[in-house]
Amino acid sequence: MFILQADQVNYCTLRLPSTATDKSVQVPGLEYQHKLYVRTNTYRQQDSQTALQNARQKLLDLKGRIALLVEDGDTITLWCHEKQAQKVDAIDALDLKQLVAAMRDIGGIQIKARQFHLKTYPQCFVGAEAVDWLANHFNTSREKAVQIGGRLMDENWIHHVVDEQPFQDDYFFYRFRWDET
Repeated sequence: MFILQADQVNYCTLRLPSTATDKSVQVPGLEYQHKLYVRTNTYRQQDSQTALQNARQKLLDLKGRIALLVEDGDTITLWCHEKQAQKVDAIDALDLKQLVAAMRDIGGIQIKARQFHLKTYPQCFVGAEAVDWLANHFNTSREKAVQIGGRLMDENWIHHVVDEQPFQDDYFFYRFRWDET
């Protein structure tokens, strides 16, 4: 068992197979030394002795699996190694409904009529401008921003105005599905 500080671990979202259904569930997790851990119990800092006792008991119950205690502010959390856990990519964990709302809100991307080869495309946005916004909004690379745009297309939130192009960091026009003309 290790006792660590929060800045020594990487918090993430994990996917676990569900015992009740055929689907997987997403749970809070952490990564430490390339291993994934699932949260089991959280204690107040003043209950650190109880946390230690419960962690020792958990180690006995787990029969060789690793457990961590992580101090984070005024709490101590017990985390257990889970071999079946898979790290959820941050892009997969995004709430697309919230993202689309932010993109369409004040300070979001510019949606307006645009022209190309003398044809007007109403209520659309430019892929490169969306990539700028996504990269800035998530403080990420342009490549990751394109992946986010690709997920928006894959899950049918946006589409190319004539449905001929995948999402690209270029001067292509895209539209939100409910902005159809």
